[in-house]
Amino acid sequence: MTNPSIPTKRLGADEESFTEWLMLHKREVSWAIIALAIVVVGYWYYERSQALKAQRAETAYFQARQSAAVGNLPLAVSDLQKVATRYEGTRAGAQASMTLAQALFQQQKFKEGIVALKKAEAKAPADFRPSIHVLEAAGYEELKDFVAAAEQYKVAATETKFPADKAQYQAYAARDYMAAGKTEEAKAIWTELAKDETGPMAAEAKVRLGELLAKPMTA
Repeated sequence: MTNPSIPTKRLGADEESFTEWLMLHKREVSWAIIALAIVVVGYWYYERSQALKAQRAETAYFQARQSAAVGNLPLAVSDLQKVATRYEGTRAGAQASMTLAQALFQQQKFKEGIVALKKAEAKAPADFRPSIHVLEAAGYEELKDFVAAAEQYKVAATETKFPADKAQYQAYAARDYMAAGKTEEAKAIWTELAKDETGPMAAEAKVRLGELLAKPMTA
């Protein structure tokens, strides 16, 4: 038997209002819950599909590398081109583009190798971009286009997150500018590198600056 001295628990005004609102908008709430579920499932499906794509890309890349490993460069080029195109934007796709360029370089096809790398530039994962630009620079060096090579090394220097690599790429750029006769561009880079007394390229930078600033000997 209920004790009349203890008041029964009643819903507060806010609780009653919320309950009434749910009853009035039951249909809208149901649709909102369904929409949220669709978003969650869609996100999970996307993440899952991306993971599977990455796995397939890695498998395809390592299979393509086998042709290069046994010295069958024409087949390696064909297989790597397929992987680079189909899995563009993935880590394996970027690796395939770089390996493809190296295979083309081995065949003295430097222009084709550079083209393959340029296709991968925009969508390649960030940690691969410095290496892609360094490879491009190597291709331009083989073509004796030292200005273009220097520009690629400068891009690689801006892309890398490692200070030592940055300094090294800048030094490569300066050397190529010197090879191209662009002394002012080279001097600007060596000057910056020389300012960092503890930097890995500081010693060479000072030597190069001395060479560039030295006046020619007169007879």
